[in-house]
Amino acid sequence: MKLGRYILSIVFLCLFILFALANDEFIRISFPNILGINSGRSIYLPIYLFASLAIFVGLAIGVFIEYSRNFKLRKAFYENKKKLLNTEKELQKNKEKFLTEDEKIFNLLD
Repeated sequence: MKLGRYILSIVFLCLFILFALANDEFIRISFPNILGINSGRSIYLPIYLFASLAIFVGLAIGVFIEYSRNFKLRKAFYENKKKLLNTEKELQKNKEKFLTEDEKIFNLLD
């Protein structure tokens, strides 16, 4: 299983390197004027770096949205799991309380 991950990682790394070599031209990214401040700044990035950053930011936003969307479900699951464990403990106590001596012996044999 680990070998497959390493091979897949190497394949993706090689694909990224090929993409970077094919797209090494620079693009200019200008920042807009915010609140009337004339920044007039721009940066130059290679196309492959810009595309990689866009993919990474998109994945990070998607993971955050999915995590926040499923938060209520996970919380309800853990609360129900806790209630179930408490109920099972109470059931076990009640079984021990009301069992006869013969039933206790048979339970030990199981």
